[in-house]
Amino acid sequence: MIHFTCARCRRVIDAAQELRYVVRMEIEAVMDPIHEDEPEDDRDHLREIDEILERVDPSQIDAMGDDIYQNRRYDLCPQCYRKFTANPLARERKAVLGFSHN
Repeated sequence: MIHFTCARCRRVIDAAQELRYVVRMEIEAVMDPIHEDEPEDDRDHLREIDEILERVDPSQIDAMGDDIYQNRRYDLCPQCYRKFTANPLARERKAVLGFSHN
C-alpha cells in the first residue's frame, strides 16, 4: 500500500477513507525583451541568453537551474486543501474589525 502524508500538516492521509488532493506547481523564469522597441518576431533569444550568461559568474551557472525552472508536487489532506485554496500565496490577511453602527 502506498503511504501519503500531507505536505502542509504532515498528517498521514488514509487514501481508503478520505480524499487526497494533489497540487502541482510549475515555476519558470520569464525574460522580458531587452530591447522593447524590437518586434517579438525579430528577437534573437539565443543572443539574449548568451548576454545574460556572460554577466553571470561561471561558478554560479550550475546553481541557476532551480532559479530558472522548478516543477513541484504536493499531497494535501482535505483540511489543508481548503486552507490552500482560500489563500494559495499565503498572504497575510488584514484583520477585519467589527465596529458597531451607532
